[in-house]
Amino acid sequence: MADETFDAVIVGGGNKALFVAMYLQKYAGMSVGIFERRHEIGGCLATEEIAAPGFRGNTHATIQLPFYYLPLWRDFPEFWDYGAKIDQHLCSDGAVFRKDQTCLAIYSEKYDMNQERTAQEIARFSEKDAEKWLRLRKMWLSREFQQVQMDYFYLPAEDKVDPKVMERQIAAYPLLVEVGAGVDPDSLVLASPHSRNVKELWESPELQYCNLRFVLSGAIDPTQPGQGQWTFGLAAMSPSISFCPGGTHQVAHAAHKILVRDGAQFFLGVEVEKVLIENGEARGIRLTDGTEVRANKLVVSTLNPQQLIFDLIGRENVEEKLARRIELLETSFGCLMWYTFALHEAPKYEAAAFNPDINDTFWLGLAEDPDPDHIARETHYSRLGMFPPLEDFCPTVWCHSLADPSYAPPGKHTANNEQIAPPASAFTEREWLDIKKKYAEDLLTVWQRHAPNMTGDNIIGIDYNTPYDCLRMKNLAPDGVMALLDRVTHQIEDKRPTPELANHRTPIKNLYATGAAWHLGANSGATESYNCYKIIAKDMNLPGPWQEPGKEEPESLYQQWLMILKKLEESGKVAKK
Repeated sequence: MADETFDAVIVGGGNKALFVAMYLQKYAGMSVGIFERRHEIGGCLATEEIAAPGFRGNTHATIQLPFYYLPLWRDFPEFWDYGAKIDQHLCSDGAVFRKDQTCLAIYSEKYDMNQERTAQEIARFSEKDAEKWLRLRKMWLSREFQQVQMDYFYLPAEDKVDPKVMERQIAAYPLLVEVGAGVDPDSLVLASPHSRNVKELWESPELQYCNLRFVLSGAIDPTQPGQGQWTFGLAAMSPSISFCPGGTHQVAHAAHKILVRDGAQFFLGVEVEKVLIENGEARGIRLTDGTEVRANKLVVSTLNPQQLIFDLIGRENVEEKLARRIELLETSFGCLMWYTFALHEAPKYEAAAFNPDINDTFWLGLAEDPDPDHIARETHYSRLGMFPPLEDFCPTVWCHSLADPSYAPPGKHTANNEQIAPPASAFTEREWLDIKKKYAEDLLTVWQRHAPNMTGDNIIGIDYNTPYDCLRMKNLAPDGVMALLDRVTHQIEDKRPTPELANHRTPIKNLYATGAAWHLGANSGATESYNCYKIIAKDMNLPGPWQEPGKEEPESLYQQWLMILKKLEESGKVAKK
């Protein structure tokens, strides 16, 4: 390609790159060039016809949550209409328990905004839990608590020391205490693992299981200490579990429409070799074919920290302390077996005799029994580089075509699963080829125990997606972990990926970094991109939406969140008719 010049050059074309580019164009008025090694933009926002022709499957991100795109929906109102919208199943979360053929269905906000139907289901197992669930929902919907949430998501680490942030936390504290045990963030709760805290928070093993399984889907090892303060938050978030109509890649399409309209240029199938550094300042990039691209103002990397420091910058340009910390980053937990099944008919669960609505549940756990220790044991096997015995299999499964027929041909269905797995580096390529088939057999054995129609006669095709297959995304190497970095206590929040890099600045002036290895991480949302632009704007004295009248934060983000909930609730009322 010919040499090019842009105000801002972005390395990588994943979701974090697209979102930060939107702000650089609209608010900073910069020309933007985006350089992506793969043939397609979007990164984890990926949807393909994979199990069989006409059957769509998300090959990476599938869960969407209402907070993911709040700034984008506020600042780019067309983003929703362009395809970056969310929808929900009848039940957003739940589990079926084989031994007694019971189930717990957590109804979605679309159909149960105040969670009264869910409380009725919980009460079948524990009246105390049902009452606490309603108190938790009341707290979750409160302005005080959600403003604290918005601070947590959409403030860079250095801005969280603002006294006003602490004032909002103090205002929300009495609401947590009112909910009860397991929510009040005392020293024991803060120091404990999720696997302990679910047992303090909930009386019923059924709710403990559902809570802990969603923790695992956040790429969090629930047995690791020091993260228990968010056990209740992940429980409260479970009615919010959403999906993207038409496939998660629709979000990438929406961003692409806005970026092309505003002048961004995309370069696909090109790999960035180095950042051009002159007098300690980033001045552009060099591609592997020798092409140099100049950056008038800044470069943004959206690669993983190892690629940033050792490939783009070069170890010789950073302090030894930082280089060593990058070498010590943990990247082995949160790898997934992620299969897509083309089906003649949707799974029909025997537990539907207990509650028929369980058949239309998004994040559905398949459990031998409601003991949450099955999940803890499965994580131990994963860390040992092993798959668990079938009694400790803890997959989740879903069937988007029940809520959105565009996922499958008329009259047919697409189903998927997620299950924790050993890292890609635990086995050879040859071994992974054998594991793919063996795992499908084991999964279907477990699935058929719950849904007898999940037989070979019902299956049209299968797409096998393992941690090894995730290495098609170079920034997921060498282990294929979905969150790039393990979400252990020393690699989250203001320590993600390291304290030196947490605020999106790098040792090189005008070289910034963001991506899933930064806070919040392990999701397809805009947190990392928006916070990166806030730092850039601060350093370069650029305008930002938070400075506009009516967009003061965190209030405007809270109001945007309420608008999204209202859209969901109104669509639920229409669907009921």
